[in-house]
Amino acid sequence: MELEDLKSTWQSVKPRLDEMTGSIEADPAIYRRPDIKTRLLRRVAGSELFSAICLVLMATSRLWSPTAFPVVWLIVFCSIILTGIICGIYLYLLIKRIDLSLDTNNEIFSSVVKIKRYYRNVELAICIVTMPVLIWLSLTPPFIYTPSMYIAWILVIVTYILEYFWYKSNIRQLNRLTDLDKE
Repeated sequence: MELEDLKSTWQSVKPRLDEMTGSIEADPAIYRRPDIKTRLLRRVAGSELFSAICLVLMATSRLWSPTAFPVVWLIVFCSIILTGIICGIYLYLLIKRIDLSLDTNNEIFSSVVKIKRYYRNVELAICIVTMPVLIWLSLTPPFIYTPSMYIAWILVIVTYILEYFWYKSNIRQLNRLTDLDKE
């Protein structure tokens, strides 16, 4: 008799279980979570590739540039770009370390907070270092009171504005890793 009751109970519950597993598989948030991580990794890898190209161009600029920057400028710019690349590689590894299928929400949240703190500190440090360097370099004899000095300042301002928007966009993507359960 107990076996019959168990079988009838299973038959009545089975259709509801099939509906529940179907709704879980159809939930787009489950599929979007890895996509957000992959998108972040691609963004960081793309910016690192762009930085590496800039480093190569800057390091070889004495060979192809008609204005031939002084060696001191090249060393300063190349060291800043190289530092940015190293920090970007570490950022990539921090993002890659998150395992969305095995980590709990608390672990994902703490990893995202750590990444955001690191990313903010790196951006702030590089901006604090590059701004005085760029001002100092633009006020040296080859550039002072020339149209090139003003063009360099305009390009620096535009670059910082674009970098700010890039930073905010990346932070929004990081926030989406933790906000998926609210969607």
